[in-house]
Amino acid sequence: MAAMTVALFLGWWLVTASEAQQLHRPSLSLHPSQAVSMGENVTLRCHLPRMATWVQLWHNGSLRFNKEKDKEQDTAEFSFAVTNLEDAGTYQCRYQVSKPLRTSKKSDPVELVLTGATGRSHGNLVEAVLRGCAAVLVFSLGLYFVLDARSLWTWRDESAGVTPEMPESVQLQGPSRDSEDLTYTEMPAAI
Repeated sequence: MAAMTVALFLGWWLVTASEAQQLHRPSLSLHPSQAVSMGENVTLRCHLPRMATWVQLWHNGSLRFNKEKDKEQDTAEFSFAVTNLEDAGTYQCRYQVSKPLRTSKKSDPVELVLTGATGRSHGNLVEAVLRGCAAVLVFSLGLYFVLDARSLWTWRDESAGVTPEMPESVQLQGPSRDSEDLTYTEMPAAI
């Protein structure tokens, strides 16, 4: 009978000790509201049931921010500007205490919804690449037409029998004060 009492007491103690090891879940709130427009700032507040050393913000199951926490506060704020469609989705937070080292379960999820989104997920980068390609194409076509027009002008002049006149030699006269020092030189023309 004494062995059974000891076994019950040890079992009760183990259950109590394991429950004490579990941290309470934090809660997460979204400000200004759950629906925001592209370009707006949003703040997610993780409300902690006890002081923590680290707080993490998770987005669609992936760690997005990891913040060291001031131990005198019971909330952690994560603020950012909503810049693309990937910012929408499910957010959760969790916290970690250092003594003893434990991590809480994730909070219940909150949903960030974008209003007025146009469906541009990679917006600026894709647009910049397309505009760059279009500029290269326009420049290449312009260069092609200029060179083609130049060859057409040359062909037109040659087919009409007009050849540009090139002198066979050029005479140069140097400056002189009197006609006795005057010298004439004939040089072949350079093409």
